[in-house]
Amino acid sequence: MKALAIFVGFIGATILMAVSSIFNGYALSVLWGWFMVPTFSLPQLSVAPAIGLAMIVDYLTKQFEKSKKDESFGKSILKDIIIAILKPSFALFFGYIVHLFM
Repeated sequence: MKALAIFVGFIGATILMAVSSIFNGYALSVLWGWFMVPTFSLPQLSVAPAIGLAMIVDYLTKQFEKSKKDESFGKSILKDIIIAILKPSFALFFGYIVHLFM
């Protein structure tokens, strides 16, 4: 039973990483089109290169914090899921507001 839980957790984490990468790449491509293209006359960035660029930036800037001993594994995973969804959502939301003033 424990092996099944580990397998399901691994599959879930893999799906979360893929969805998070795609959503981050999409958000970056939209923000790039709103701000970088008109400001610097750069070419439009499609989603696939934006995913790669977002992964590179995340790789170079990611800082890992030590997990709290009182925080359960489930709470840690839930926190990661919420961050994976909210980070690009907030970037798109506030980017859209700023975009309206351009």
